[in-house]
Amino acid sequence: MNLAFLTFFLPRPGNRRKHKRVSAPLMIPVLLLVGGLMTVLPSTRAHGSDVRVSASVSSTHIAVGQQLTLNVEILSREPRTVSRPELPELDGMQYVSSLPQTSSRYSLVDGIAQMSYRYSYSLLALQEGTYQIPSVYVSVDGRDYHTRPLTVRIRPPGQEGLRPQARRTQRPDMFLELELSEERPVRGQQIVAEIVLYFRNNIEVNNFHVTQSWQTEGFWREDLNRSPTRRPESIILDGAPYRRAVLNRYALFPTRTGELSIPAFTIRATVRQSGRFRDEYSGFFDGFGEQRNVDLATPPMAMRVLAPPTPPGDGQLISALGQFRVERTLSQDVVKLGESVDVVTEIRGSGNLGLITRPVFEYPSSFDTHRPREVIDRNQRSPQMSGTKQFRDVLIARNAGTFTIPQNTILVYDDIRRQYERHTLPALTIEVVRDPNARITIAQDHRIRLTPIRGSVNWSASTQRSPWLTWWFWLALVLPAGAFAYGYKNYIYQSRLTNDIPFSRRQRAADTANSMLKGTSEITGTKDVYGVIQNAVNSYIADRLDLPNAGLSIDEIATALKSRNVRRPLVRRVRTLLEKCATIRYTPDPTARDMMSDLGEARKLIIELEAEI
Repeated sequence: MNLAFLTFFLPRPGNRRKHKRVSAPLMIPVLLLVGGLMTVLPSTRAHGSDVRVSASVSSTHIAVGQQLTLNVEILSREPRTVSRPELPELDGMQYVSSLPQTSSRYSLVDGIAQMSYRYSYSLLALQEGTYQIPSVYVSVDGRDYHTRPLTVRIRPPGQEGLRPQARRTQRPDMFLELELSEERPVRGQQIVAEIVLYFRNNIEVNNFHVTQSWQTEGFWREDLNRSPTRRPESIILDGAPYRRAVLNRYALFPTRTGELSIPAFTIRATVRQSGRFRDEYSGFFDGFGEQRNVDLATPPMAMRVLAPPTPPGDGQLISALGQFRVERTLSQDVVKLGESVDVVTEIRGSGNLGLITRPVFEYPSSFDTHRPREVIDRNQRSPQMSGTKQFRDVLIARNAGTFTIPQNTILVYDDIRRQYERHTLPALTIEVVRDPNARITIAQDHRIRLTPIRGSVNWSASTQRSPWLTWWFWLALVLPAGAFAYGYKNYIYQSRLTNDIPFSRRQRAADTANSMLKGTSEITGTKDVYGVIQNAVNSYIADRLDLPNAGLSIDEIATALKSRNVRRPLVRRVRTLLEKCATIRYTPDPTARDMMSDLGEARKLIIELEAEI
């Protein structure tokens, strides 16, 4: 994994002043131009759907009398009207000033625009103990948003170190920390874990890579490294200036209660230091400006996971913990007899999205239920696990009439408010009508029960019937004709496979791609497996759409799928998998679990695309 962005945003001391003079004037006309264009052009996005509000502190462990910085950041893809944050009351700390330092930034990455508004407040530690900074509320375009609470530990003055179990007399010039959004979670709660590198201003970090797999036993882990990475920021630790950079970001979900341990996260960084220093923590530098490889690791952490409180008895649990909205709709209100209707349950928000279970509803007996479908549309650029999970129950109408799916209540545990919230799903009404154009209508009434007729039996001798009135006569007549028709149809099909190349490619696309994926079992390198996955998906789409087998970019593939009216979530999943396969060579070796998951995703995409194109 490359860390070139650290070096890029770390100008040497002699160039910092010049860097500021050039960038500041250029940003003003860019911001004005973008703001004017956003005002003139109509927005195609739902209001507020792209707004992200987060809070962070410069340090979670400080001493009495020291200061820390509280940063409130608002991210959006277009300019917004943002009010000044409402500051909560603090325990154990106080605000140095109620007037924040403000900044805004516009960036364009991979064709995606992003506006960032930041408010920074200085806090002074007053009293020893563990305190919580409550949620900060911000109004964006008249709509209220709030951040997650933050935990800060304040130690007595004169004691150094981050934790009682890892105290040291002096901080090293470069060290690695694991910072968690929550240290006393409940089972299933989302914990955002950031791997943070701290280093002095005279150190330049060129790149780094993970030296061993991070095994988080007892946690379900999701990778959040596709979310926007924060730029290195300058902070003060124990009176000394440091730079702080987030290297990796993960979402951890504890799967059991009790004491759990998080092992060390190890990296090897390539660094260069512009001065000479040596101490017991950073003695690996012994020359002026010489490049070195440095091994760093986070301290192991112990965590106590609590059980969620007892839920109320007037709702249904679906194992959802976080900030979610639950909605239920019908694909259509009026259906014809024998047709299908989808009951769509959508859970949208942030939290343990992948662990949410399907809600169970009571359906009228006049409907046959089929195997439900489950789709997850994850927001890859969110700094936490968020997105939409959708369940589709397929119902087949067997009787005409008007039917009602009863009202339901879904319980979601809000890990910020520490309480269960009820989401009421109103009753849904389905009208089933007969098709007047249907020649034969088959209706099945499950309420009819057949009973045997008891009584005497009268036997009568059968009369001789003509051969053409017997079933075997017609069977003997139809079988040869059917065999001949089947053979002729198969001959036409095989001839077309041989002579019609586009038709042959379409028919054999799935078999060819699945054969390529099956061959990955003989490949030892995980990155080579991702190359086969990319070739299999590219080959399948090219064969199905009659496109060239080579030279297709990811954007061209996505455009071709959209032109065939393929569902946008499915196109996004194809793009995500191909981008991961294309960039996997620049990242550390993925785990076997991630590789198997991506192999399964490729097979699912082929099956779903088979029904679309």
